[in-house]
Amino acid sequence: MAKQLMTVKPPRPISFYPTREWATVELLQRMPLEHGDVILEPACGDSAIAQVMKDFSNHIHVFTNDIDPDRQADFHYDMTLRESWKWIERSTGGFDWVIGNPPFSSIPPYGKKRGKPIVHLFVQLAYQYARKGVIFLLGKSFTEPVSYRKVWLQTYTPEQFLELRLERIQFKDDDRSNEVACDWYGWQHGHSGGFIPEYISRGM
Repeated sequence: MAKQLMTVKPPRPISFYPTREWATVELLQRMPLEHGDVILEPACGDSAIAQVMKDFSNHIHVFTNDIDPDRQADFHYDMTLRESWKWIERSTGGFDWVIGNPPFSSIPPYGKKRGKPIVHLFVQLAYQYARKGVIFLLGKSFTEPVSYRKVWLQTYTPEQFLELRLERIQFKDDDRSNEVACDWYGWQHGHSGGFIPEYISRGM
């Protein structure tokens, strides 16, 4: 099964935008982490988020995945597939939280400017397999009920417990930069207490 799920190296480099350290620190200070929690970062890129989590506490366990086999990670699976989540769940014994900055869309086919939206697949599958919940850095427009995520959002809105509204983040890659408006969004199993959005800036 592992061989079937291993990702074939894509014909083009996979673009990614490393998450700024301050944004992850602000999140972790507000998370209901408990001793022994297991966290999975499903699209780790250069492990910017994972490294901050590992440095934050010695009492949590962090596993990483990235579809690009050239990235350093514990696993290299396509996390838009349910089988990949099942395999990592079995390999790790399960995980309490899924935290990360998932890709919004797949790699565009040759001749196309945009790939297919996939971020909703990360959110939905992560929430299904995480024992406690999921927190992702998502575009501010994610909560708009467009067709492919409308039902999920309507169903799990009561379980949203966290929304950290950030200043625009300057993501930088080797040969590009892009300023993006995104926030941390979190859903926790069994949560029903609502939430009050917090506004976070790097200067705080």
